[in-house]
Amino acid sequence: MSMTANHISFTVKTSNNWDKFGISFVRGTDSDRYYTMVVNPENEDNRKVNFEQEGSAGKGFVEGVDGYWFARPADNVYNIDIYTDNSVLTMYINDVCAYTQRILKVSQQ
Repeated sequence: MSMTANHISFTVKTSNNWDKFGISFVRGTDSDRYYTMVVNPENEDNRKVNFEQEGSAGKGFVEGVDGYWFARPADNVYNIDIYTDNSVLTMYINDVCAYTQRILKVSQQ
């Protein structure tokens, strides 16, 4: 079994206090199912990471695997680091939120 580990980092700046954004994985040009970690506004001042299965065969919001609330950054700037280690993915946001999920085949896409 081969080991695959990756790290990406990027910054997202939203235009207002209600914007949401997401990062998709295991998504190709012909994918009928893929996974997205969505940073959703729970209210004007708080966010939560939700896990969604999207695409024509996806089921949408996956219950019971969403993250905990964290405060919206005052400047609406999200510094994001994502690490993968085989099928385990961890996303850090502004050093205040850590969200971990297992996504099969994430290292193959």
